[in-house]
Amino acid sequence: MPHPRGAQTHFARVAPVYDRFRDTDPDVVETITAQLPPRSGRIAVVDIGCGTGRYSQILAERIGASLQLICCDYSEAMLAECRDRLHSDATHADVGFCRASALHLPFGSGCVDAVVTFNAVHHFELERFMTECARILRGGGLLAIYTRTPKQNARTVWGQFFPGFTEYETRLYGADRLQAAVAAVPTLAFEGIREFAHVRSEPADSLVARARNFHYSTFALYPPAEFEAALSTFAARLAGSAIGKGRIEHTAENTLVLAHRLSDAPSIDITP
Repeated sequence: MPHPRGAQTHFARVAPVYDRFRDTDPDVVETITAQLPPRSGRIAVVDIGCGTGRYSQILAERIGASLQLICCDYSEAMLAECRDRLHSDATHADVGFCRASALHLPFGSGCVDAVVTFNAVHHFELERFMTECARILRGGGLLAIYTRTPKQNARTVWGQFFPGFTEYETRLYGADRLQAAVAAVPTLAFEGIREFAHVRSEPADSLVARARNFHYSTFALYPPAEFEAALSTFAARLAGSAIGKGRIEHTAENTLVLAHRLSDAPSIDITP
């Protein structure tokens, strides 16, 4: 499997422009907040792989003063953007920031009410991540994973028109694999899977600019010369498919996996 030219280098490069070239889906946050366990006081939520904080901000806006939110990312550059976003946010949520690996979360066992991750789980070793999430969740706590599967990836505009995109992107987990990873952790219970489809319409030039600015880390897997050739082919294919004033209509599909920690499961400390 090809590897990115250094994950830290990639995210440091894209962090300043990331928000300009990524879409955000607020409806998934509405679904997640409806599943949060009831709490009489503040509800503690950890956003793993928070990136620039696009979804963290929506969580803070939706839940408000009753939220204690910790934004975690391994990339200091992305976390810095997240800090800037949330520090200027007008919500009353209690927000903290933490540079950490998704496989070694610096929290005590059974101390948070929910763990969420948006479009990041393909960067994690799945089984170890699930075990770590189960460790830090309180009984009844929620685990929510928003991602795209390999089949969904193949149906994107990138999968259909960008040469080599599905061949290079081998990191994504299928729905069955995600469900099996939940089932493999005795203290987790699988709740279900929700699928989302967002229809978008934008100029062909906008899609080319997204790829040019590596809005998916998949593009960092290409050798530079191959990427440039693929980008040119992509632009030509889009030009032949554009409707109206050079616009492309495409659908972005994603999957939300929901699970919870069993209420009667004992908390077990795991030493990394």
